[in-house]
Amino acid sequence: MREYFSILVFVLLPVIFVSAQEEIHPIISKAIYFDISPPLRSMQLKPSGKIDRTWKDGVVPNFFTTPGKVDRFGDRPMDTVLQLQPGHIIPGSIIQNFDGVNNVNNCVPPDTYGDVGPSHYFQLVNLSFAIFDKSGTKLLGPLNTSSIWEGLPHNYNNGDGVVLYDEQADRWLISQFSFPSFPDGPFYQMIAVSQTPDPTGSWYRWEYVFVDLPDYPKFGIWPDGYYMSYTRIKSNFLQRIGIGVVSFDRDAMIIGDPAPRAIQFTLPTLNNPVSLLPADCDGPFPPTGTPNYYANNASDYFVIREFHSDWNNPDESTFGNTLKLPISPYNIINPGIPQKDSDKLLVSLNDRLMYRLQFRKFKDHQSMVVNHTVDAGSCVGIRWYELRKTSGNWFVYQHSTYSPDDSLYRWMGSIAMDSSGNIALGYSISGSSIYPSIRFTGRMKHDPLGQMTILEKTIFDGTGSQTGIWSQQSRWGDYSSMTVDPSVPSTFWYTQEYYVTTSWNSWRTRIASFSFTGILDINATASPGVICAGDSSRLNVEVSGGSDTCTFTWTSYPAGFTSDQRNPLILPAMSTTCIVEVLSGSQVKTDSVLVSVIPPPSVFAGNDTAVCRYISELPLSGTASNNNSVRWFTSGDGTFLQPDALNTIYQLGINDRLSDTLFLKLMVYPVVPCLAVTSTRNVIIDTCAGITEISGNVLVVRLHSNPAHEKLTFEISGAKGHDINIFIVNVLDEVLYSELIQRVDHSLNKQINLSALSKGLYFLRIQTNSGIVVKPFLVR
Repeated sequence: MREYFSILVFVLLPVIFVSAQEEIHPIISKAIYFDISPPLRSMQLKPSGKIDRTWKDGVVPNFFTTPGKVDRFGDRPMDTVLQLQPGHIIPGSIIQNFDGVNNVNNCVPPDTYGDVGPSHYFQLVNLSFAIFDKSGTKLLGPLNTSSIWEGLPHNYNNGDGVVLYDEQADRWLISQFSFPSFPDGPFYQMIAVSQTPDPTGSWYRWEYVFVDLPDYPKFGIWPDGYYMSYTRIKSNFLQRIGIGVVSFDRDAMIIGDPAPRAIQFTLPTLNNPVSLLPADCDGPFPPTGTPNYYANNASDYFVIREFHSDWNNPDESTFGNTLKLPISPYNIINPGIPQKDSDKLLVSLNDRLMYRLQFRKFKDHQSMVVNHTVDAGSCVGIRWYELRKTSGNWFVYQHSTYSPDDSLYRWMGSIAMDSSGNIALGYSISGSSIYPSIRFTGRMKHDPLGQMTILEKTIFDGTGSQTGIWSQQSRWGDYSSMTVDPSVPSTFWYTQEYYVTTSWNSWRTRIASFSFTGILDINATASPGVICAGDSSRLNVEVSGGSDTCTFTWTSYPAGFTSDQRNPLILPAMSTTCIVEVLSGSQVKTDSVLVSVIPPPSVFAGNDTAVCRYISELPLSGTASNNNSVRWFTSGDGTFLQPDALNTIYQLGINDRLSDTLFLKLMVYPVVPCLAVTSTRNVIIDTCAGITEISGNVLVVRLHSNPAHEKLTFEISGAKGHDINIFIVNVLDEVLYSELIQRVDHSLNKQINLSALSKGLYFLRIQTNSGIVVKPFLVR
């Protein structure tokens, strides 16, 4: 059980729509060119320099929401998951913090990619890249991204470069598009995979040809492929005509196959988003056959599509199976992002998901995290999501809009989860009082859902603002990159842009690493969490971070339980909330867990009894409490009219009447974890030898109502001139009714009120000075 912050909770409904496979068909192709490069460190490459980008600026259409004036209290969707309070947990020191590639290509805006391997950090900023060791020493670069494919045909440094580290293969993937015949096609996607874990060494290199211009490409690592998404731009006319997704044969590329296949699907513009993000796996791969997941956002739902690559029969590959998950609505209209000492409002790029859609597999679930920018009232904030999948469909496990109410604007985020489940979110931050800067926040895995609990920390304070305008907008990058160190999977690496001086385009980039391992994180558990009264439960608290030594203080509500052990035993008499406070150095954290106590069941089958051998039915009336169901059992050969009802009738079998004793058992099945209990009713089968019925015509008794209800009607004949004693007795021969009628002169008709008797078996006993007649009857 967790403590909760003051935040409106948006209750998620079930999945609102799952479609069948979309009617699109795979397009199969192969690489048109392949070779192996010399080691990059030995190639004679020119440093990056200024590049003419007029071919793209204002020519290739970029689809961004135009900033507009917003009334904070106007008619717009209510963001029910808005976090207005900053986190309170103080993070540790930043590990590395150094400058990356700056604007050596005269390119705006920067598209800041970066990824980390066991020994290197590889940063790629649109048209240039540099490779560093993990202490920040530059090993290579900055070089034009096209240098990776130096010597290949159709190789132009047109940008939108991407770099990823393939953790399971211990290889690097890099890609960039190339448009030698712009604005006409064909268009090329250049792809390379390192031959070894060293990115300064040799690379396998390929070219793939595209009919449409593949703008805004994004990549993800997956077991069976390198998955790509892109925006389709029609050649010559340069109109957006939809989106495309591609799977490249990963296994073939890792071993340097000269012609690895690609499976492509193209989707029209109608009813499709501006772009999609493919899932990018960190850590262990998902099970074989798991599709890659593509995601996009809408105003009140989150969309996931599945890409199944069939490399044995590529024509059977599929893309679709669309899953729409409801989310708290948000608004993307915003007034633009102000900067200190500049009248230019930066574009928030709020119409698409921000890189990347990170996937991670845990023992009991799979997770994906992603973010995008939304309106947060008078400013903009970052909407982030954690999606989970256990045995069924994906669902929104938690989501929130991070926007502390401090009049500052947060955007251009990137989010990732470490191997423990802790989350880091990096972003740009700006406002009229500060220059655009770089910060991060985060949360520990056991913190309250939907909350960034870690106090915002600065990576770098910018000292200048951007004044340039391109395509009628002041663009601030396309994305940033939050990644996780594969060799130390608790360490995050983040890269983002900033300005030193207020200027048109003199941006720089920063690379930083940090970890949350020093933050105390606890999780209280009880095993079992639900017990039967009288049983015990073992408490425990999972601890990570903090210092080497911890002290534990357990209390309870209701009060009565205390302990200073980490995993004490508790024997509560009622449901109890157990609270633990953990002190580790200067850090203190509290958590609680509920131990639910289930009352044990009770059951009573009825008093032991004796019945006459000649009866055919025995009424039963049991009692039970704290149970889910009941069941009658017999030692004999009779049957129950309703064996799963407390009140029923047992019909004696032939062997029952021939035996001396019968056992009837009533079992109750309780709420788990209590155990079933039983009660046994012993029934003695009596010949009733002391109760004999006179034969012949001397004394005759006839029952006119058997079974009886409220009244018993009977007739007595053959007792003329005698006194008659009338008795009603139960099966224990206890007299419940008696009456004396003196000197009967003729036959007697009699009626007795039975309303005071409960349901069951009784006996009418008629006694004269010459004998006794006994008649059994039932009351219902």
